[in-house]
Amino acid sequence: LVRVEAQEELYTLGPGDVLNISLFGDPEASKTDVFVGPDGRVSFLEAQNVLASGLTIDELRAKMDEALVKFRRAPRTMISPVAYRSKKYYLLGKIAKRGVFTLDQPLTIIQAVARAGGLETGLTGGNVVELADLSRSFLVRQGTQFPINFEKLFLEGDLAQNVALEPDDYLFFAPSELNEVFVLGEVN
Repeated sequence: LVRVEAQEELYTLGPGDVLNISLFGDPEASKTDVFVGPDGRVSFLEAQNVLASGLTIDELRAKMDEALVKFRRAPRTMISPVAYRSKKYYLLGKIAKRGVFTLDQPLTIIQAVARAGGLETGLTGGNVVELADLSRSFLVRQGTQFPINFEKLFLEGDLAQNVALEPDDYLFFAPSELNEVFVLGEVN
């Protein structure tokens, strides 16, 4: 839980994210469902076209206060996220629902797998078995394989392996058999 809370503090805003913005002590000066525009900017009261993209909530709050101080005495902007829509993560391989998912809130690996309906299963000899080879499954973060032991996480319940996802993470659950190929990135 601590890792997820830390992730939320470091989460940067981007186009499509939705915010509620208000001024402390002025309940009439509030706007709900303020979208970060495609250009990465937001507007609130006299603070027009403030760059939000790449900033945390706290950094945006400081920028808004800085812009509003020209028009108001000691403004204290309050900003709360409604929905994160600008960040994505990817689930591929032997998972019930593969694809691109919106990182709309802080998520751990287990939460992401649960959202995707769990690992893919099949029937072998009348028994339901998972079709993923956890020993060959991996997480790629910023182009590098991130050290996660999926066997410990899913078979032994080692929650130290249950890291918070970051934008653009790729989770791949390898098939038990080597007859599938997935291609990522730009291909000619």
